[in-house]
Amino acid sequence: MKYYWKMKNGQEIDIDQMTETHLRNTLKMIVRNSQVKITKTRIGNIEAKFMEEQYLEYAEDESLDNFYGL
Repeated sequence: MKYYWKMKNGQEIDIDQMTETHLRNTLKMIVRNSQVKITKTRIGNIEAKFMEEQYLEYAEDESLDNFYGL
């Protein structure tokens, strides 16, 4: 089975024909992009945890009107 890599300019090349340097740079790009995705996910989780804490704090009140801005 043949696998192709789509370059920045839109051209597709056979991965088996890529130079060692091109393969190395491609791998570095994949690792960088995966780390960015993980960082964004962690930030999202921090935000979700903060909102959960805020909700629980307001849930202790007799009403959630303040939480929802009513």
